[in-house]
This record gives sequence, C-alpha cells and structure tokens, in this order.
Amino acid sequence: DGSRFYPPAGCTEQLTIQSRGCQVDNIWTCEADAPGDSWRMEFGVDGPRFLSRSDSETQWVESYNLFPTQRRVLVQPSDDPASLTELLATGIDTYDFLQRAPDRVVRVVGFDRLTGEEVVIDGEPLLVTAFDARHESTSGPFLEVTGTEYVSVRHRRFIAGTYSGTHEGEPFEDDNSPVDFIYPGEPGFFSKTPLYDCEASIASYRPTVKGSDQ
Repeated sequence: DGSRFYPPAGCTEQLTIQSRGCQVDNIWTCEADAPGDSWRMEFGVDGPRFLSRSDSETQWVESYNLFPTQRRVLVQPSDDPASLTELLATGIDTYDFLQRAPDRVVRVVGFDRLTGEEVVIDGEPLLVTAFDARHESTSGPFLEVTGTEYVSVRHRRFIAGTYSGTHEGEPFEDDNSPVDFIYPGEPGFFSKTPLYDCEASIASYRPTVKGSDQ
C-alpha cells in the first residue's frame, strides 16, 4: 500500500494525527530505545518532511529536517530541561537547552503554561497550553514564536496547535491543530497523506517551531 507508512523493524505503531495546515503525523515506539521514547514522522503535501525522537518528559532528543536532511541532537545535560512532569504538577515549565546541528549549536529558550482549559477533539481529551519560545545561534535569534498547543496526558506528548512569530525576520502564522486521532485498525491509520487545508498550504513554508513540539 503506497499510501501507508511503515516504521522500521522492531518498532510498534501507536497513533496517527491528521491536522489542519495539511499535516499528518505518525507516532511509534521502538524496542531499542529507552522506555518512554517515541518517534514522530511528519508528512506534508509533498511527503515526509520532519522526523523526531522525544522522551517521556517531551525532551527533543534528536530530530531530522528532511529537505535538506539535517540532524540535530540534544546536548545533555540541559541548563533547564523541558519537563512534562513539572508542567502538569505546577502549571508551567520553563526550558533552556542546546541542540547541536552539523553547522551550528542552537539554543532554545522558553516556557509552556497550562491555560486551565481542557478540550476534547475527536474523542481525545487534551489540555491547552500557551507557550513562548526563542531559537538563537551565535548570530542571534532566528526564530521567535508564541502560540497555543495541546498536551495529551495519555500519550505524554505535545500536539501542534496555532503559531505566530518571525523566522529569519519573516512573519508567519500557522494552524496545525489536530482534527482526527486514528488508532490501529481504524481507516487512515499510518497514512502518509494529509487531508485538511492542503490546497491553501501548497505554497506555504512552516518552520519547526519549538523544541518541545513533538
């Protein structure tokens, strides 16, 4: 089936999320990884574009921008690691960490805050967050973004929402809010084809906005 994505051997398919902004995410776990780690592959209208592995605290352990391919890895220990446990316990989590890329080291600084709002989307209970994040390198900030996201307590992960900010000086706005949550055995599970807003998004560019966006 050419429309279906298959993760590597030794891995277990978990969840597919169809989102606004012409995005579909497939999430899986692998036996070889640390407990609580999970992978996410993001597909757009032109195919796969982003791959990341996060841990149970939503730290962005490693990620790959696929066009062109560039790998970033988390520099550990972090000055202030992202912590889903802290966010759920206190309502706010700050972070300040480094990601090493082939050509530079990127510092990501910001916070996530629970708004107190809870929503249910396609039967999935989600907590609403507000966040502010800044990505910078030795030449200064190149990505500044604020917005709202969602937290799935069940899956211990962030799910994309709405964003606005500047990327290398250019303003952008995006809405990648979830529409469908698809589980094993359901139609569309591990599809590579995004379904929503694809006509409008063909010409758009979406930067990967923050380290804890998993």
